[in-house]
Amino acid sequence: MNDFQQQQAFRLLSRAVLGVLRNAQDGELPLYAWTLGLSQPALLEVLAACAPELGQLEALSDAQYQQLLSRQPALHRALLDMLLANRSAAENPLHGSWLAHVVAVASLGSRHLWQDMGLSGRHEVSQLLQYYLYPLYARNQADIKWKRFLYAELGELLGQPGLKPPECGRCHEHAACLPALPEQQT
Repeated sequence: MNDFQQQQAFRLLSRAVLGVLRNAQDGELPLYAWTLGLSQPALLEVLAACAPELGQLEALSDAQYQQLLSRQPALHRALLDMLLANRSAAENPLHGSWLAHVVAVASLGSRHLWQDMGLSGRHEVSQLLQYYLYPLYARNQADIKWKRFLYAELGELLGQPGLKPPECGRCHEHAACLPALPEQQT
């Protein structure tokens, strides 16, 4: 990827970081998402890189931050580990790690992944995955909705085929993403 493409990818990553934080603050995502699943120093590093205009941010007390981190939802760590294992070899590994954290916490929402990442459409999630998590991007040959695809991949990894995103049933487009299978005739 050339310098211009790298800058463009980083700007999109920065928008996704800030979109997740905004959605966590607004209650669209669990408050845990505000941590991105990172330690507080790591989160402050991400914010300094992605939103330098915010300046020096005041940290929460260790007790407050640990309380937020303690609310880690089920399967979050497994999903994050899967995403981290699929970082693109040719791209900045730190940025790939940041995106893995963003995607993992954004997948906890009840809307489409692009909405919970604060992006303008599915194509922007695809661009980010193509840049930073290429092995996953390349495996989605059927062009399945990203959140559904990620949980299907996680289900295969965990030996739980058919695993669905945790809040997927609340989406008004549930039937379009996860259509009911026709009853088998015996």
